[in-house]
Amino acid sequence: MATSEAVTESEHLKSLIISTTSALWEDKEALGKFLNVVRRSEGFVQLADTLEQSEVRPAKPSFYGVTSREFQE
Repeated sequence: MATSEAVTESEHLKSLIISTTSALWEDKEALGKFLNVVRRSEGFVQLADTLEQSEVRPAKPSFYGVTSREFQE
């Protein structure tokens, strides 16, 4: 049961990270600071790198296969 809770928490965090990145997209300074904080979290370094290298605003989290919709509009 703890494993499914951890997966669910991870999905919620991924959704929050992607949604926040999208919201901060126009403010590159704030976006850079946010993604640097995300990189400190184990397991989210690759996600932060991918989002930072993107040339277009990130799609909704479900586009990336994130099942959590808690933080979506």
